[in-house]
Amino acid sequence: MSSKLEDKRVGAWMGIAFVVFFVVGFLLFNTPHESNDPKWDTWWDDSGHRTTAVIGLYLMVLGLLAFAWFMRSLCARFRDGGGVAITFGSLFVGTLLVSVLIRTALPGGKTFGDQDLPEQVRDWSMQFENLAFGLMLIPGALAAGAFAGVVSYLSRRDAILPNWLTIAGFIVAVLQLVSGFFLPFILFFLWVLVVSIALMRSSESSVVTIGATA
Repeated sequence: MSSKLEDKRVGAWMGIAFVVFFVVGFLLFNTPHESNDPKWDTWWDDSGHRTTAVIGLYLMVLGLLAFAWFMRSLCARFRDGGGVAITFGSLFVGTLLVSVLIRTALPGGKTFGDQDLPEQVRDWSMQFENLAFGLMLIPGALAAGAFAGVVSYLSRRDAILPNWLTIAGFIVAVLQLVSGFFLPFILFFLWVLVVSIALMRSSESSVVTIGATA
């Protein structure tokens, strides 16, 4: 019994780790925001920029691995194992992983493979940026919304999460339909963070209950 409770507690911590690692890694990948910014022409020639981007890559990948652990631990709480939630969660992880790898293709190739940067580096960089964000904010966000919706339904059915948090999950799920504005996508990370804290508190309550009845 204690090992199951410990697994649930670690799973909740993994949800928090996902948010922290992914957000920090994303912020470290600080590239110019405008396509006509002249900084793009020499941005990846700077070894400091490349190193920061690679560190951001590692952090975001670690974050996605933490989410996979969180997802497995959360779905294990459901009566039916949460198979549909795992499917949508896996699509979310896979889509964001591809997005992150595409975005770091140029600095990663230069850092690890010592490849020459293309002559039209600004055009290539913007193409990779646009493709990466397109994957993140369309199929990635839709998979995140489906995951939040299914998890909220199963949590409400099995009394895993508070009702207010399941309602918030439904709202987050619907908002992912307009995630191209980016803000709704951020709300998914906030929802995962709050869910993780709620699950952690639930695990601690279970430990206290078991200790009192022992």
